[in-house]
Amino acid sequence: MTNSSRRRLIAWVAVAAFGGASFAAGASTQSFPVEIVGGRVKGNETLKVRKGDQVEVNVTSDQPMMLHLHGYEIEAKVEPSAPALLAFKADLAGRFPVHVHTHGAGNHRAVLFIEVHP
Repeated sequence: MTNSSRRRLIAWVAVAAFGGASFAAGASTQSFPVEIVGGRVKGNETLKVRKGDQVEVNVTSDQPMMLHLHGYEIEAKVEPSAPALLAFKADLAGRFPVHVHTHGAGNHRAVLFIEVHP
């Protein structure tokens, strides 16, 4: 069973246990594929979700890098042969950068933003 399958199973069990309360409140799962080529996101650099959503950002990159989602304090190592998953519940409203953590020049360079709207 993959990590993604496990998370989905856990989410469905939680929904069943709480009688679907999160769906009644309008929360949903938002999944985004993000491709980084040459250190830049191909496509939209800002992902928009609603507070309460479950967020899954599947990141691929043509070069190894460590990503850090500020505000939620999530880190993920991305390799060309090993995509990464940033998964979290959007319980904080605001605009949060996803930075590349490196040594030297370019450290803390934002490659992506996640906006959580109330």
